[in-house]
Amino acid sequence: MDPASLGIGVVSAVLQTYTAVTSAYDVYLSVRDFPSTYRELRTAFMVERYRLEQWGDQMLSGVQQKTVREPQHNMAVWKLFQAVFDAMWAAFQESNKTLEDYGHIVGVPESGDMSDLELLESMQLSVTSPKKRSILGLAKTIKFVLRDKKKMEALVRELCYWNDSLDKMTSRLEQESARRRLRVRFSTGNVDELQLLQAAAALLRHQDLEKMASARTVIEKGYSNETPSQPPDGRIAQSDATVPGAESDFRLEMNQLDWHGLPFMTDQSRATATYRGEGIIVDWRLCRDDTWRRQNPKAFRQRTENLTRVLNSDLRALDVAVLHCIGYLDQSSTVTGYAFKAPPGVTPGQKPITLNQLLTKPSMKSSDVPDLGDRFELAKVLANTVFEILNIGWLHKNIRESSWPKEAVEDDNDLTPAEPKNVLFWPKKGTRDEWDLSKPYLVGFDISRPNQPGEMSEKPLVDPDDDIYRHPNYRAAHSHPFLPSFDIYSLGIMLFEIGTWRNVGYQGAHRPSRPNLETHKSDPHFIEKVVMNGPVMDLKRHMGAKYRDAVMACLGGEFDAIWGSERTFESREGRLQYFQAEVQRKVVDAIAVCSA
Repeated sequence: MDPASLGIGVVSAVLQTYTAVTSAYDVYLSVRDFPSTYRELRTAFMVERYRLEQWGDQMLSGVQQKTVREPQHNMAVWKLFQAVFDAMWAAFQESNKTLEDYGHIVGVPESGDMSDLELLESMQLSVTSPKKRSILGLAKTIKFVLRDKKKMEALVRELCYWNDSLDKMTSRLEQESARRRLRVRFSTGNVDELQLLQAAAALLRHQDLEKMASARTVIEKGYSNETPSQPPDGRIAQSDATVPGAESDFRLEMNQLDWHGLPFMTDQSRATATYRGEGIIVDWRLCRDDTWRRQNPKAFRQRTENLTRVLNSDLRALDVAVLHCIGYLDQSSTVTGYAFKAPPGVTPGQKPITLNQLLTKPSMKSSDVPDLGDRFELAKVLANTVFEILNIGWLHKNIRESSWPKEAVEDDNDLTPAEPKNVLFWPKKGTRDEWDLSKPYLVGFDISRPNQPGEMSEKPLVDPDDDIYRHPNYRAAHSHPFLPSFDIYSLGIMLFEIGTWRNVGYQGAHRPSRPNLETHKSDPHFIEKVVMNGPVMDLKRHMGAKYRDAVMACLGGEFDAIWGSERTFESREGRLQYFQAEVQRKVVDAIAVCSA
């Protein structure tokens, strides 16, 4: 037999075994009445079934034609695929001997009169569930097997092991992308499903899924407690992290912190302090119009605690660049502060620098512009952070690198904020002013809220420097309700700034050749006129075509269309999942592959 024929035979065997394994999953998932005491096992099977399916869609569809043409170079890979699928099939057989009968009843796809090449071209990798009549005879036996919880746990853990083995045959970037798709697929607003997912993820040691489910559970429960018909209750489960005060109470008193200087008179409307021997940074939440807070005091308190609880969670498994929040402080009815631990290794009292300060450095020289690789890494971290925040059901609403108005916000408290920025950096270990661009931290959750229909929070302060970072439909006093795509728009402006390494609205002395655009900052179409009509195209020269296209996707309005009436979805959850999938494909994954 010639090598080409031998290669096609191996490929056919792999695809048939793959189909049999996915069908075996469907047998278990077709049994709807899993015992209520361990419904999380069904969720675990769903997770592993989805992992296998997306791996097959990516790997088998993409390489089969190349394998047919060059079997001698890929034979070992396909034989490895076959070994893994054989092991999966053996695990099902060992757990439930009835699968052998199921194979005879349903069978695997037949080639008929098609050639091997035609079979490859026509093979459908996303197998539909078996017909109901083929399952009826197996239901009693499967339900008997389902009573053995330990046996089921062992089976799904083994399937998880083999899925891990398949993932390791892909690149690191492909693995990271697959994990993001998995988190998007199983993110939901249904608290019961989230709790099942959290238990299943713990069983399978999918730490990222577990943390995502835990964070979104807190948000969804908190949203329920914000409604007037359901006053806040304090029974929401705490994270494993140490929290101050009584259970479900993150409130700190001003005298509990050892302040470094005056709490309200720092150069960034942020204060530094020491709490229990650790460095703390307090990010003040400033509100000029406190109408919503006064009218909804319980909801505001609950939301503050909910956000604190989410930011108090360990979100490292999601690669979310946020600081660890230990509590909040009430300075007055209109000023609330979130207290964050400084990153590990930071000397107490050491102040961070903001991205805006780096972008607007006076007399900037070419040597001040970070290396291309450092800018790519910074962009990747920020894009993933915004993406994951949206995926857990929260809207940031304040992604910007401009300033608060210079005038006092609260005269009676002598509070004069001067320019807080929302991306912070600390120096690299052992240095004083060598800023670690690979570890940015997104803060400024001033007006953030859950992503729920009908939800409200304070409107942003009106200032031209701030408004250029906001979506054109979210600038006026009577603006459109905030949408997830508005956060992506703001992210796009920041990505543009990172690519060009200049503040989009800054008119510093070191930019004498730029026209004075100060009078145009209040124009809702400022970004369209100043960035989209020309400068954004320069990103290809600076950062490459993929990076440029990602920024254009953020700013071009295509994500807004997903939330428009012209598109129909079965549910709001389905719309959000589609939106997240598109953002991942066009922005997060696109930037992830950029390298110097």
